[in-house]
Amino acid sequence: MSVKTYPQASLSELWFLSYPLIVTMASQVVMQFADRMFLAWYSHDALAACVPGGALAMTFGSLFMGLATYTSVFISQYYARRKFASVTVSLWQGILLAVLSSLLLASLTPVGNWVIRLFNHGPQVTALEIQYFTILNLLGGFAVINNALASFFSGRGKTKVPMYTALFGNLVNIVLDYVMIFGKLGFPEMGIVGAAWATVLGTASMTVVFGTLIFASKTGKAFKVSRLAGFYKPVFARLLRFGVPNGFGFLMDIMSFTLFTFMIGNIDTISLQASNVVMSMQPVVFTVILGLGVGIQILVSKYQGLKRSDLAVKVVKNACKIGYAYAGLVGVSFFCFSPFFVGLFIPATSPDAAEIAAKTYPLMKLVSIFVLFDTTYLIFGEAIRGAGDTKFYMYVMVFCAWLLLIPGTWFIVYQLRGSVFQVWSWLTFYAALTAVFMLWRFLAGKWKNISVTGN
Repeated sequence: MSVKTYPQASLSELWFLSYPLIVTMASQVVMQFADRMFLAWYSHDALAACVPGGALAMTFGSLFMGLATYTSVFISQYYARRKFASVTVSLWQGILLAVLSSLLLASLTPVGNWVIRLFNHGPQVTALEIQYFTILNLLGGFAVINNALASFFSGRGKTKVPMYTALFGNLVNIVLDYVMIFGKLGFPEMGIVGAAWATVLGTASMTVVFGTLIFASKTGKAFKVSRLAGFYKPVFARLLRFGVPNGFGFLMDIMSFTLFTFMIGNIDTISLQASNVVMSMQPVVFTVILGLGVGIQILVSKYQGLKRSDLAVKVVKNACKIGYAYAGLVGVSFFCFSPFFVGLFIPATSPDAAEIAAKTYPLMKLVSIFVLFDTTYLIFGEAIRGAGDTKFYMYVMVFCAWLLLIPGTWFIVYQLRGSVFQVWSWLTFYAALTAVFMLWRFLAGKWKNISVTGN
């Protein structure tokens, strides 16, 4: 049951726990890029449909994935105290919750189809969006279950296992994308339906890998995974108590940002293209910071389980060194070399290139500041969530996203008829405010007195 150890709360412990999580996040971006690339080769309508259809499926699943992911916090705390039976019990409660969540997620499919028809992107594109979303949402439970299964490894510090599993699943998805979209190797030509099935089967292949590693291995026997299977109300109830606010806060964040992007499309086409260029650069920043954030959550949970809040604070200090160094480098690069980055997405020969670039350059300056605020929000937000302060996180997301970001964006776009720069300025203010709230909450120290596991 041993795992390679590093000095407690050291920079090396945080980095070697986090970098596989960063790679996992990056692999998901590559998979998304491959999906869109193949669909762009197949049909422009299919490409137009896969982006909103996929975003809506992600939005619907975010609540349940945020809930299932919180299993890792319980496993981390129990594993740190060497309560191995409780680790297994927590795993099973996470699996049961993920299965129930999957059924609820599938039942929401008609609601999603109604939302798609509401936006009315044209008869042909709407039909493709519904096909794509329906498959992804009905079978989206595989991704939710994977989050619970991956927690068995990440919660114990074995983050390379989810990394290699994600890489395998993404490879399966990319290969199936090619053969199912275009009809290769005996498969019928399925277009966007093939892309959806490729995603589902790639995700399901990860479920098989996780299941094999947990239930048919020496580790599974050592942790008595089969013998301890079943429902255990106290742990299940506490997982709901802390996991639901975590998942709901994540849902509020994803939903508000999705709606924000839709509203920008009502300014004008050039502004939308400029905004999309900036959003296309986001994975460069946030795959690293998000992976680091999960590492922070796991380690803070670990040291809270050991009742060593001082070491949890040390983890966050080390996270600041990594996070701000990276965000600062990216921010300076975006600020000083805007033409280079914009040129990667807008060739000088493309139509309206000069006009799009003129709107994009100021946004790049804003983003160079935005990344610092968002890094602050993620570092300190993940820290308090790892300690169990998930209700505060949820309240901040509800307040900032739905009482400030969305109403403010609506007012700028539809009432003031403002510019894309004004809208992104409002988004930057939103990021700054969430950063201040998370930093204040962390420094206030209330999270130090929260007990996730109840003992």
